[in-house]
Amino acid sequence: MDAHEGSDEDGLITLEEWAAQCGYTYSYVLHAMRQHYPDFPEPEQRRRGDVGRGGGSGNNLYDPAKLERFKPRRPDPVELPEEDLVKQVTLGGFAALIGVNGRAVNQIKDQRPDTLPDTVDGQRWYPRAKYHVRDLLLMWNSRPGKGSGSDKRRPPLPWQRQDTDSHQ
Repeated sequence: MDAHEGSDEDGLITLEEWAAQCGYTYSYVLHAMRQHYPDFPEPEQRRRGDVGRGGGSGNNLYDPAKLERFKPRRPDPVELPEEDLVKQVTLGGFAALIGVNGRAVNQIKDQRPDTLPDTVDGQRWYPRAKYHVRDLLLMWNSRPGKGSGSDKRRPPLPWQRQDTDSHQ
């Protein structure tokens, strides 16, 4: 039997596939979540090689509905019309554009300046700096939600990756 054979059958999913969908590492789900959450669900169907202590459990099949409450909590994403994505705005202008209090965006600048994208002139933040709306929107929609440790669950932001082209 292939390791992932039947993972689509009956709507079940492997823990490894679920971890990838949520932005968790498989190792974190397998070792930390299963150990520290006593109510973490057991697999619906065990696969060959599972010894009950982690070995082979990446191939076990789980009910995604039972895993739902363990997904990272993130705010709902904001969507903007295509014509707004090419605008250049200050942080306050971005807050007005998405309809939130300016303090909500400035709080990110003050508490997590590493998550701010570069300004339109390629600098880090400075007073009255302008940003591309598309970059700020991506940052805003990638911010962590409420909950302890949620920053660690977030994958690297696109502008933090070395292998991506800038603004295609």
